[in-house]
Amino acid sequence: MDQFIINNEEKFLQGKLEGYSLKETESKFNSEGKPSYFPGCTIICKISENSDLFNDISSLQSKYKDFNPDDAYTYLPTSSFHMTLFDCCNVNTVNTSSWTNNILVKDNYKEIALELNEKIKDFVFPDKFNLKLKKIFGGYCMILEGETEKDKKILRDCRNKLSELSGIKFANHETYCFHITLAYVLRELNDQEVKKLFTINDQLCKEFINKFPTIEIQKPELCIFENMYHFDGLF
Repeated sequence: MDQFIINNEEKFLQGKLEGYSLKETESKFNSEGKPSYFPGCTIICKISENSDLFNDISSLQSKYKDFNPDDAYTYLPTSSFHMTLFDCCNVNTVNTSSWTNNILVKDNYKEIALELNEKIKDFVFPDKFNLKLKKIFGGYCMILEGETEKDKKILRDCRNKLSELSGIKFANHETYCFHITLAYVLRELNDQEVKKLFTINDQLCKEFINKFPTIEIQKPELCIFENMYHFDGLF
């Protein structure tokens, strides 16, 4: 999630943000909201299913399912909830400047992940991250930031070091915003839908912050995936 999109939420949701569209969804889901084959590897912090945080994120997703237009979103299984710390390689980054150096393109993303793991093997991840909910974007995405300036620096330092070690740097490296995705949007929203959405976003965001002023995210892991429904740890 890029800061520019967040700053222009209404235009983005209505398909009016120049240079940005909802096309990302099309590569990960079909028009009916079913997951497409979208292989890759990534470094994520999974949300423990045995936690109050998981239960409340699941409840939040349910509230949006009840509120959002039925044909506008496709929802992720709760077991897939995570925060991405650092994007690595996927089918969309093949033959682009974002592909890691010194690793050949291949169809087997487990092999790619193992090679990436070798590059970052000496990096010590923090045992946890402390974050807070900044806003809910678009009725489908929880935007997070470090709880304190120190926490923000820890997160950014991790991303910078991983970029250095892996040789991967996306165009939005500096403007990337941490988030937990609850769903993907399938179509543009109209003016009335956006207006109603913004009202409930504010309400649900405040309720969540009151219950979880601090969001503690567990240690990240390098994972492989074939679609957005499931992420397998490399080890």
